[in-house]
Amino acid sequence: MSRVSPSFFEKEIRCDFLVDEKRKKVWAVELEMLEMLDAVCKKYGITYWAGYGTLLGAVRHQGFVPWDDDIDLVMLRDDYERFQSIAPQEFRDPYFFQNSYTDRIVWPFSKIRDSRTTGIEFKDLRDVNQGIFIDIFPLDTVFSGMQEPLTHIGEMQKELWDIVTNPGGALLKLKQDLVEGKRPVSEAQDLLGVMKMDIKERFRVFEEFNLAHFGETGEINYIMYEICQNNYKSMKRDWFRETLYLPFEHLQIPAPVDYDKILTRCYGDYHQWVRGGTLHENIILEPDIPYAEYFAKYL
Repeated sequence: MSRVSPSFFEKEIRCDFLVDEKRKKVWAVELEMLEMLDAVCKKYGITYWAGYGTLLGAVRHQGFVPWDDDIDLVMLRDDYERFQSIAPQEFRDPYFFQNSYTDRIVWPFSKIRDSRTTGIEFKDLRDVNQGIFIDIFPLDTVFSGMQEPLTHIGEMQKELWDIVTNPGGALLKLKQDLVEGKRPVSEAQDLLGVMKMDIKERFRVFEEFNLAHFGETGEINYIMYEICQNNYKSMKRDWFRETLYLPFEHLQIPAPVDYDKILTRCYGDYHQWVRGGTLHENIILEPDIPYAEYFAKYL
């Protein structure tokens, strides 16, 4: 792995924002994990791209957005499933591949963490890895706004996610719908069968459903942005048909060929930077302290 030069850690002003030494150290940890992921993906022929704020940073700043503190990557669902299958063996201590099968969390994306550092998101979860991280998001085929008969697939995605996260509430809703004569999109018996599974099995059903329907439309998105109706709207799969490389700090990072269309869809006029916060404003980031030690000393 390449290492950043000592001068990288010097504080500097970027876009009227002070990037201090500590933030630079956080970035360096994330850049090292990005290099590791890149090597693994090349080894197995898996395609990934910079996504969201990281893609914005690569295009507009040739590196991190100055006030950002993480790296976001995206993969199409089929590549993401392959990556999930090999990552636990490839990322060994002190690194950790974290997803709904390797740790006591349930979320529809993955992280790579450095256990020698602190990136605490959940102060009440001491038994999960909370080192500094990079995020990997799967891009699924989405069906919102489609014509029948495809809209029912999007409804099934939502039904399954409700069952994953709140099976009790999903059961009550199913009973109420049946009493009122409303039919669920899926067969009631099938939904009841999934509800009886443990949480990781339920989540596996959700992911297998998304994989089974991958490629059925030309629209893709991180599925939670569809379910939660986030402002990040769906993208055209064709925008990801080719890959080019953009400078990102001292590295070159893969980007979708139509990054301008993607960033415009996500951010509007993304060329005009506006200083803002991140999605991690409440995260404890300490690049020089292992998260287990931080919990023991300070929490």
